[in-house]
Amino acid sequence: MEGELIDLRGKQENYGQLLEDVRVSRDELELAKKNLEEVEARSAEEKRQLEGVIADLQSKLAPAADEGAEISKMVSRADLVKEIKRQRGLMLASMVHGWKNAIAQLRVVNAERDLITEGIHKLKQVENGQIVIPEEYREMELEEEKLDEEAVDDEDEEDEEVEEEVVGEERAPEGNPEGHDESS
Repeated sequence: MEGELIDLRGKQENYGQLLEDVRVSRDELELAKKNLEEVEARSAEEKRQLEGVIADLQSKLAPAADEGAEISKMVSRADLVKEIKRQRGLMLASMVHGWKNAIAQLRVVNAERDLITEGIHKLKQVENGQIVIPEEYREMELEEEKLDEEAVDDEDEEDEEVEEEVVGEERAPEGNPEGHDESS
């Protein structure tokens, strides 16, 4: 009996130890569940925030109604800057072409009056009855004058060809360059 008693006490100690281990494990499991729920809650909130940021970015990247296919090809800031520079060059070439065209038309219309075009320039303007260059264009005019002094006579022809290539001419059905109706 004594042997059985010792055996039962040993089993009781083992059972007590196992019971204590189960309590500790259960407490650790409860703590792990709480931590997991907190992480899931934070994760869900972060996910909602990230989905909001993604939706905002996608709306900013969505093409405009009038946006052409060539614009959607621009995927970087460098592409956009390159296109802006190209457009600026086209605008300048168009403005220079328009200026030269206006001067040529004035010469044709006033051919009998010996029209003087010397002293006029695309950067100048009329102030108080005099032709002057605004302050913001003075440096540009000086640079342009230096380039004009260095240029060769046939360079004007080359410039006009380049400008025509860059600007391009629209043709009307009757073959009228630039598509203007000159019938009126």
